Amino acid sequence: MEAKLHLFVHEPAAPSFPGSPPAVQVVSEGSVVFRTPQLLSDAGFPVSEVTAQVESCSALQTAQQIAADVGQRFLSHSASDFLTDRRNVVVYAYGPRATPKRQAMFGTSVDVTGGYAFKLLAAVVKQHQQQAVSTGSILTLSCYVLGGSESVQDLVNVSNELGIVVDSVKEGPRIIHVDKQRLQSVTDLQNAMTAVVKNYETVFQAVLPERFATLEEEAMPPYVPDNMILVVHRYDDEESMRNNFEANSIHFIALGDCERPALCGIDAGQLAAYEKAHKTLASVAGVVSAVRCNRLRVPYGKSKLSLLLKRAYNGEKSNPNNAKNAPTTSVLLAHVFNDVAHAEETFHVISMLRRLSSMLGVSGFGSVTRDLAVDKWRLEQDILELKDELTIARAVHDYRPCIFDQPKPVQNIQEERRIGAIQKKRDEARERAQQEIRTKAQDEAKRMIEDIEKQSAMTLSQLEQTLEAKRKENLELQGERAKRVKEYERTLEKIRKRKEEEDVLVANLRTEIATLEEALAERQAVIEKKKKHLELANLDQARGREAILKERETIKAERARIFAERKQQREHWIRQIRELNEKVLHQVRLLAEERKKQVGTAGSAPLPPEDHDETEESVLEDIQTIDKYLPKLISLDDVPSDVDTTDSIRKQLDEYFAQEKATYAEKLQEERTRKEKLERALEVYKARMQETQNTKRKEHLQDALKKEQHLQSLVDQVLQYLQHGLRMTKISSRGNVRRRFFFLSEDCKRIHATELDDCGMPVNRKKPTATVYLKDIKKVVIGMYSPSFASYAGESQLAAARLRAVRDDGTFNQAQTPPITPQNLGLNNYRAFALQLRGGKTLELVCESDSDCEAWLVALKRLLNCKSAFERELERRVAMRDGTSVVSGDALADIQWGANLDIRSLNGLSKLTPEETLLCSEQHIPPALFLRCKSELVERSQSSVVTVYDVRVTSTLDLLRSQALYEHLIDRRLIPPPNI
Repeated sequence: MEAKLHLFVHEPAAPSFPGSPPAVQVVSEGSVVFRTPQLLSDAGFPVSEVTAQVESCSALQTAQQIAADVGQRFLSHSASDFLTDRRNVVVYAYGPRATPKRQAMFGTSVDVTGGYAFKLLAAVVKQHQQQAVSTGSILTLSCYVLGGSESVQDLVNVSNELGIVVDSVKEGPRIIHVDKQRLQSVTDLQNAMTAVVKNYETVFQAVLPERFATLEEEAMPPYVPDNMILVVHRYDDEESMRNNFEANSIHFIALGDCERPALCGIDAGQLAAYEKAHKTLASVAGVVSAVRCNRLRVPYGKSKLSLLLKRAYNGEKSNPNNAKNAPTTSVLLAHVFNDVAHAEETFHVISMLRRLSSMLGVSGFGSVTRDLAVDKWRLEQDILELKDELTIARAVHDYRPCIFDQPKPVQNIQEERRIGAIQKKRDEARERAQQEIRTKAQDEAKRMIEDIEKQSAMTLSQLEQTLEAKRKENLELQGERAKRVKEYERTLEKIRKRKEEEDVLVANLRTEIATLEEALAERQAVIEKKKKHLELANLDQARGREAILKERETIKAERARIFAERKQQREHWIRQIRELNEKVLHQVRLLAEERKKQVGTAGSAPLPPEDHDETEESVLEDIQTIDKYLPKLISLDDVPSDVDTTDSIRKQLDEYFAQEKATYAEKLQEERTRKEKLERALEVYKARMQETQNTKRKEHLQDALKKEQHLQSLVDQVLQYLQHGLRMTKISSRGNVRRRFFFLSEDCKRIHATELDDCGMPVNRKKPTATVYLKDIKKVVIGMYSPSFASYAGESQLAAARLRAVRDDGTFNQAQTPPITPQNLGLNNYRAFALQLRGGKTLELVCESDSDCEAWLVALKRLLNCKSAFERELERRVAMRDGTSVVSGDALADIQWGANLDIRSLNGLSKLTPEETLLCSEQHIPPALFLRCKSELVERSQSSVVTVYDVRVTSTLDLLRSQALYEHLIDRRLIPPPNI
């Protein structure tokens, strides 16, 4: 079984004390904060502030929102579980009077189908229509009011007065003789719920409204502790229905009002009803706690209602459906108000939920649904009220008549004597009656004691001893249980701390693992990238090698081809020369033969044969010489023909290259020497430049410090000026315009205001008419943006006038403030501000000039310790340089503009960046003025250190806006910060 808890925090439609802070605030999904209102704190309420951890909570206002949230959060699968898994469902609505616990559960007459009970039952009926043909099961609905008596009031049929609770030893209590409406369609359900809603609004009419018409009803509100129960039973067949033996059920229970009635200690009837209702609520809390803690024994026998729910929790003995049904789902929905009037009961409800949400449940001593310390405080308050009433009654009773203008009462009045005698007789008779009653009571007590001693065989003293022993044993058990509870709580706290530490450690480990994984992924990516580069390089190298080899083979082939061509050509040349030699030799021989023939025919003397042979031999020798040397001259290989010439040329080239290398080395040495000289000259120049820059930087820094000291002295003069005082115009929330004299106190912790005489001078500075403490200021709003300004001049007229007060050259105006009217109020937007105090009040002021407004803002900034992060860092650096400690606390209040400036219609907007546009809008700086100041300050920063004082002089803006502009320029690195 499981039990879920949820807290709904409501805000009443008409709070008892409007404007007071809420007593309960939802911090998170499982945490609420209870803050005791001031009225209860003044009365000595024992608790000031409590942060309670509950299972879940939410702040919803309407019953429709609550119904939708409950249906989505807790009952989304209950319809199918009820029909398929035979799971019982029990929903409790808990809370004090007037909370919408009944309206959210059952709906209202305006919206009958708006409750989460109707939505869940409608889903059950729709699914049951689809399964009824195959299963044959029957659904019935009954609704009744269970009070302190045995009779119950039927809400389905109001005319039925036979409903009663019948108790039996075997089965426990049962409700009989109440009407059961069969649910065969959604229409049947809607008709039944319409009757139920109409009847319950009639029965609980007295406690449904939040506020009553008269003060008497508010002081003595009605009290209805009865419980409203709506049950839907599912029967397997007609016979089970006739025997009232259901298979499983859905219970919607709106518990009675949990608050303490007004006449609890006076009216015996209300006291008895409160005790019975408290017993019922405690039993429900015990059942829910036992289910949440998985206890072996669930305390069903504490009340009649818990006994009726025994079958719904499958706790009835010898019931065969216990094994078939799934574990029961329980939901406890608590409703509270967050206003002052219901704060006490709200604290009781939160205390109960906090106990139920803990692991230990409600084990311990004291009330389950009530906080012991608060109940004790309530009794003390009742005693004090009764004492006050008794004092008033005694004063009225002891009154004695007296004569006009006579301090002593009238003496010797016969009527007084007669009344005294009658009173004396009555006292004597009452004393005698009381004595007789005491005597009879003593005798009766003795007789009863003797009878009891005879029956029990024990004397009164023995019983007292036994009771004392039991009491001591009970105290020991209580002490042991308290120790055990403390040990459990300490163990639980250790476990929680250990779990938090483990969670932090796991989070750190996960972060480290994620960082390592990211680093590993980056390294792997780098390695993969390098691998790819290496593969590409190897591939390029292989391709290059292949290309070189291919090119080499191509060159070899080309060389072989050329060598073959040359060889063929040379062979052809040799062959031609040889052929020519043979032809020459053949011609020589032919010429020799012709000569011989000519000589023979002419008859002359023949030539000697030696001449012929000598000619032929010389030709042969020439041919042989050509054949010998021609192959060497025309070589068939590529080897140089003259090796000595080649060696001489190589030697000349080596000598030339050696000479060039020596010349290059000499030039390189000269360049190195020249470089060293230039580097030494550059170092000397850098040193001189650094010295010059340090000197200028010191001069600029001293100039900046002088300006800053001058600015601080101006602020001190401003404080003295404000202590002297000045005139300002105050605009109240009612639209009244008054001129007053305002000044600072001597300790600068208060702002005093006094009236002005006819000459415009303060009436009395020593007795101011109003005083505002600076520690009570929560916020300083610059400009006319508070509700008082808007109600005085009108929002549209005030907005148009505020825009007219802005010009391209700034917002400074030398003219004095004219008499304030609704038409010209917005023109003074930049010489007005409002102080928001902690009590919710505001003080709206309009100064006489822009300088007065700037003086007040600068003084409030210093006195309220409002410093930006840049100012605090600059102050820390100055303190570190001077060797002093920084004393800077938190800001007491905020100083900011009430709204941003609409700069869309101003000149120069198109030239701004988004960051500059946001700055001009937030700080009310015209774009044209911003651009001019930006260019001038950037140009000035090239030759000197720029300070806030320079920005103030250049821009004519006040010191607050000048500081914002100065920090923006430094943040965007447009001007350098002061190097302290």
